[in-house]
Amino acid sequence: MLNRYLGLAIVVVALGSTLDAFGQEATEIFIPIGQSPGLSDKSSLIGTLESVDPGKKMVTVSGPSGTQTVGITDRTLIWLDRSPQKQSNQNGAIGDLQQGRKVEIKLRKGEPKAVAEWIKVQVVGVK
Repeated sequence: MLNRYLGLAIVVVALGSTLDAFGQEATEIFIPIGQSPGLSDKSSLIGTLESVDPGKKMVTVSGPSGTQTVGITDRTLIWLDRSPQKQSNQNGAIGDLQQGRKVEIKLRKGEPKAVAEWIKVQVVGVK
């Protein structure tokens, strides 16, 4: 009987941690640049867009740890961080990636080269 309860407790804990991770993925679009719990400055790259090459699907970002070039794929999500204007964040496109804008990039795990899973780009004006 004790083994049954112990097994149930393990399943509940495992599901709980999975749901937390899924919950953050589902709401990541709404979190401002640099404020993502457990990600910002730990598992993400925050800096300024130095260059964007839509043809090669590459961006170059400079930040405190130096300059890094990151690939973009058709699966890369691009979000507009409109929190400085006190507006809701929204989906963006590669055209929104403009030189000089602040960005946060989460790199996709398990890739041989740096590839963006998602990019948040700060919107300077109202869009």
